[in-house]
This record gives sequence, C-alpha cells and structure tokens, in this order.
Amino acid sequence: MNVRYDTAEPEDYEELIDFCNYVFSHAHGPTDFPALLPKLYRREYFMQGRHYTTREDGRIRAVVGAYPLSLNVLGTVLPARGIGMVSVHPYARSRGYMRTLMETALADMRRDGIVLSCLGGQRQRYEYFGFTPAGIQTVFECRRSNIRHTLGKDFSSPFSVRPLNNGDGELAEICRFHRSKAARFEREEEKIFDILSSWKNRIFAFRDGSGVAGYLVYNAGENTIPEINLEEPALMAQALGCFLNHLGKTGDRDLVYVNAQPWETAKLEALSAFAEDYRVTTAYSFAVFDWQPLLSALLRLKAAGGTLPDGEALFRITGGEGAAKTPECCFRIAVEQGHAQVSPGVGDGAIVLDPLRAARLFFSTSPWASPELLKNPFLRGLLPLPLFFESPDGV
Repeated sequence: MNVRYDTAEPEDYEELIDFCNYVFSHAHGPTDFPALLPKLYRREYFMQGRHYTTREDGRIRAVVGAYPLSLNVLGTVLPARGIGMVSVHPYARSRGYMRTLMETALADMRRDGIVLSCLGGQRQRYEYFGFTPAGIQTVFECRRSNIRHTLGKDFSSPFSVRPLNNGDGELAEICRFHRSKAARFEREEEKIFDILSSWKNRIFAFRDGSGVAGYLVYNAGENTIPEINLEEPALMAQALGCFLNHLGKTGDRDLVYVNAQPWETAKLEALSAFAEDYRVTTAYSFAVFDWQPLLSALLRLKAAGGTLPDGEALFRITGGEGAAKTPECCFRIAVEQGHAQVSPGVGDGAIVLDPLRAARLFFSTSPWASPELLKNPFLRGLLPLPLFFESPDGV
C-alpha cells in the first residue's frame, strides 16, 4: 500500500468535501460542510485555508484543515489559525494519520510566525497537541419575565427587528459594528453573511428611527445568541424584549441565552442588571506559540477596562512533550502605575509551567486549576486575562 502525505489543490475540492461529509456523517449524523460552514467550505473559499491530506493508493483517508484567522486587540493584529475538519476514515484509524497531519499543521504554524491556534473538540484528544480549554465567556439566561418586570408590563421597545438575507444593505452596517469592537477576530466584509450564518445561525438587524441600531446572531437549535452588538448597550433589555416578542410569534420562546465576552464591560453590566442567571465558561481550546505578543495585547485590553495592580513576575514556559513540544521561552511581566510590559527575562524565582498549565494560569477563571494564583497576590489581581472567542468565527 502506497501512503502519501500532501496538501489539497483546487481540483481536490469535491473529493475532499465528499470524504469529510462521509466521515462526520458516519460519526455524528448527517453532515453537509458547505451548508454548515459556508465561510470555509464554499468552493470559492476553499483555497483560503490549507488542507493536509493522507492518501492510501491515491484515495483520501485523513484530512486536517488549517484556516487563517487574525486577532485584532486594540489595533494590534496577531496572526492565528483555526484547526477544523479533522477526519479519518473509519477503516483507516489507528494508523497515525491524524497525529502526522496535526504535527505537520502545527510545525507550519510555528514556521509561519503564528501566535496562537484554536479548535473545538474533546479535551484530552487535543491536549496531546498543546491545545486546552481556555479563555472566558459569560452566558446569561434572559427570560421574557425578567424583561417585563424590569421595563414594566406594557413596555415599548424603540427597536424593530428583522432577519437578514444575503445582499441586504444592513450587512455593511453590521461590519461597522464589528470593526468598532476593542477586540475581535477580523472578518472580510464580502464574506460577512457566510460568516455570521455559519453553524446554522441566523442574522437579525435592529432598527430605530435613525437606521441600524445593532444586530444579533441567533442559533435556534441551541436557543442561544452567540453575538449581539448595539449602538447603545444600555438598551440591551429593550432589544432582547423586542427579539423575544419576535420569537414568540414564530416559535413561542420565552427565554434565550446570551453570550458576552470578558472585555465587553457595558454589555456585561447591562445584561447582569436583569438576567435571571449566568454562568462563566471557557471560550474555546487554544494552543499558544508566541506568548509575549499575546500577553502584551491582552494586558493592554484588560488595562483599558480597569486598573492593573503594580508588581512583577518571571515565567519559564517549558517546551512540553511529544506532539505538543515547542521551544522553551522565558519572560517577565511587570506592571508599574497601571502600565504593563512583557519582556524577555530569566532569573531565580521564575514560575515554571508547561504550555497547558500556562494557558490555565493566564486565561482560566478557576483558581484551583492554577495553584500559583493562590500563592501570588500580584497574579491574583492581574489574572485572568481576557482571551475570548466568538462562535461565528469558529472552525
């Protein structure tokens, strides 16, 4: 049997999509990747990513996709890649194909100066490759009764809401809202409908007397709003009341779950003022290749929303083991009068972490996952940093 590792070309599109649809349908139920994730798998977008393949006697038997992402934090753009479409034919498992393809994809990321990578999937399966659940996301449970008691039984909303279709003029305004965020994964305007309608989402625009006042993305299957942005976040209750009234006409829904990111202070304040309940979860699974630029950017983002405690700490991030192994790095975080700096540094007293523990320390809300926090007052006041991920950008 001849085994060949390669990357897909445009002429491989139909074969590769058919293969991945088959593997995921076999494992999880009917799957149609171009319909589920048009932003990645429509034919015209296919070569924007890189698809690593294993062929046995010319036939595809495994695929790993790597897709470009750009994380913009207060104007600093950090190159990233998302991993998706990880597929091995059920008759070709236990031959090491997925491991080889993942190692190749990660080696290319390190070569190309990628700062971080992300994916979704079973935790331990991907911790072998340096990924671990991290970041912060708050999910609010918002009920119609919460809004009625907050605004009054006969409240009137300043908004109207309607679903959008591809080509609608409001999509340009939605791009403007997205670009105004302090932190975001960049989105190409010509792909905005495909990006926001991936994962079976629908896009809704809010209008007031002066035009587009905001938008939301809604997933009916999970009854979740993974993304909502308003010109005036303080009007969150009025906007959600308007949307729940719209759902009541079509689906008799009286509650919805609303996601918010850790740096969205105005949105968090508005939602916490009336939501029935909330929970804090991890945002996605991440692997970090270049710690200093990521930590520098997120420290600036956190400082923009509040005061950082003065102090300093030294860190040594070991290279990890096996497929997750990366070059060791050492750096110093120092904060003086609220100004943070991350610089190369070594010395006695450094906190030594492998990459998985480092991600849990810097980005986790769970102090028991990072004992170093309990020992260090400076870190208790500084961490976690606001690493995030909005699900429409997911791979």
